Amino acid sequence: MRVRKISALAVIVAAAGLSLTACGGNDGSSAAARSGTSASASSSTGGQGTTGASSGTSSGTSGGTGTGTAGSTGTGSGTSGGTGKKAAARTGTAASGAMCKTEHLGFSAAPAGVENEIVVNLKNTGSATCRMHGFPGVQLLGADGLGDRGPDAARTDTTAPAVTIAPGEETRFLLHYIPDTSGSGKTYTKLAVTPPNETVFDVMNLDGLKITVPATAGNAPDVYVDPIGYHTGTGK
Repeated sequence: MRVRKISALAVIVAAAGLSLTACGGNDGSSAAARSGTSASASSSTGGQGTTGASSGTSSGTSGGTGTGTAGSTGTGSGTSGGTGKKAAARTGTAASGAMCKTEHLGFSAAPAGVENEIVVNLKNTGSATCRMHGFPGVQLLGADGLGDRGPDAARTDTTAPAVTIAPGEETRFLLHYIPDTSGSGKTYTKLAVTPPNETVFDVMNLDGLKITVPATAGNAPDVYVDPIGYHTGTGK
């Protein structure tokens, strides 16, 4: 009878051990499954998962600094890189209106409608829009051109506007002078005009107009020039 009782107890202990082992295995499998699922999700939203690879960007999770479509703060190529190219294109367009060059300007003169004033027109003869800002350089010339130079024009205190000129459009400036009253003044029929921010001048005729100023300069200049932009509208 004692042998039988021990055998029955051994069977009960063995069965309990098997039951405990089975429970432990189930817990481990569930944890592993959960860990695998989490890792898979991290891979799909992170650095070199599907989203990140489609934008060709570096590693990182969606909440970090990765630059996939989901990474709003990322840098480098991909979506953010495309935006950078657009910004550069806009900058290039804004800068396309370069400063006007003397070689792309046509010069002509006309009466200003006011005594002792002349309007000088500058026409954009180039194929691209250009811009000017400031005062032109102006020197009076006689019939012999550079061999018969007169005084340089002094600047007035007029504020210079910014002027943009499309191809075929014009802008202007006013030239003022104090006429000779002595009867022994010097007459000039040409101008040497240097546009603002340029180093090359153009010799232009006054188109039948004449400027007669005292032959000798006094303490004050006899010729004054306003900035470019007289009667400006849309560049005219």
